[in-house]
Amino acid sequence: MLNQTTRYVLSVLCYLANRGEERVPARRIAAEPGTPANYVAKILGTLSKRGVVLAEKGWGGGYALAATATEVPLGDLLVLFDADPGPVECPFPEPICGCRVAHDRAAGAAPPHGPSLGGAVVCPYGAMECANPVPCPLQAHWGKVREGFEKLSTTRVGDLAEVGIG
Repeated sequence: MLNQTTRYVLSVLCYLANRGEERVPARRIAAEPGTPANYVAKILGTLSKRGVVLAEKGWGGGYALAATATEVPLGDLLVLFDADPGPVECPFPEPICGCRVAHDRAAGAAPPHGPSLGGAVVCPYGAMECANPVPCPLQAHWGKVREGFEKLSTTRVGDLAEVGIG
């Protein structure tokens, strides 16, 4: 449900979070979790410019998370790579529900955004409520998807190390 770039950013952050203060070469950050090297280079460059990752050149150099990065919510970092990093839009190429919001979005008009969470029925397109007589089959579940992403985006980078992956 997350786009490719978001998954790669999370992969790099998880990897570094589990290495602590160890300096890790970019090629190893790419190879061990299987993240493409070209993505890793761009991700590390962006995170380094923001002070989230420390870079050290030369023998014994590499990348490590900055001490202050542990308190940064993932959502603050994901927007550096994707303006809207949340769950992808409706998975149907042509919305099977005949959604007006989907039609408007395809025509270039942006729908109102601000779905409620907490188990409420939420439109995958971000409309406040669905006016379709036949709602999308995913509609009843989309609130849970967005709620899950909201929890992910408030997770701190430091919490990634507690999982024990890597």
